[in-house]
Amino acid sequence: MRMQKMLSVILTAVLMLTTLFGLLGETYDVYENIRYGEAERDLVSVYVPKSACDREENGCVLILHGGSWNGGEKEDMAPFCKKIAMHGYIAATMSYSLCDKTEITDVTVFTMLDEITQCIRGIKQFSDEKGLHITKMALSGYSAGGHLSMLYSYARPQDAAIPLVFTANRVGPADMTTAAWGQGAYRMCEKLVGRELTKEMQESGEADRLCREISPVCYVNESTMPSIFAYAGNDPIVTRGNRTAMVNKFRETFGENGSGYDYIFYPLSGHGLLLDPTSEIKYDKTLFRYCETYFGY
Repeated sequence: MRMQKMLSVILTAVLMLTTLFGLLGETYDVYENIRYGEAERDLVSVYVPKSACDREENGCVLILHGGSWNGGEKEDMAPFCKKIAMHGYIAATMSYSLCDKTEITDVTVFTMLDEITQCIRGIKQFSDEKGLHITKMALSGYSAGGHLSMLYSYARPQDAAIPLVFTANRVGPADMTTAAWGQGAYRMCEKLVGRELTKEMQESGEADRLCREISPVCYVNESTMPSIFAYAGNDPIVTRGNRTAMVNKFRETFGENGSGYDYIFYPLSGHGLLLDPTSEIKYDKTLFRYCETYFGY
């Protein structure tokens, strides 16, 4: 949480500095706290650049916050939404229901995936009401939000009311199995799947099946949508196994220099991706290249 807040402060400061120097792009309007579902946290904020109102078709990047699936707020992603809106693309960030930090509850990863479906439906309704003509979407996320974004994009793209055309994620857990997390995978995943992963389930293989079910890397195939993923060389939170699992899977599927993905490595950074400005510039350029390519403008 502290790292996320620090990242948000730094990005906001950068935006303020660019404002002072007159380097900002488009102006935009922000529509805060649009309700998309019945749960307490089912709210989305949408950032709409002025040019979107004159365009016959628009793309939208929906960004999911991090926080270990049990914390975080959509406002943490506001700096990223502002940056995207200033480049002429609609951006949105959603809150979603959270797992309990210690207990197994009814809120699971599947709850969160269902809420992404509801949120995209809500964005479509908002688009129709405002005449914004959002016809394409991309999912993006940071940390736990990156995990959810990848999992939804790879496992449930058919559920989206607006077609998903690419995904862009930062330090998102990709492999939830013991291969990436060791025996700690079971304790982490039982809150996410809403079941105690008992010793008997571990011995029978059922626990491993459930861990694979919520692992984005297990859904990657030749039809997987274009993807950007960013990982850090010194991340103490998301294990190296997540990075290698995702990179290796995409290379196996699309080739060493395949066109189906872009991998941005931050060699010096930790989980906040704060120490590699050249990598950050490369990430931004790649993101907006994807927007131009897959949104069509």
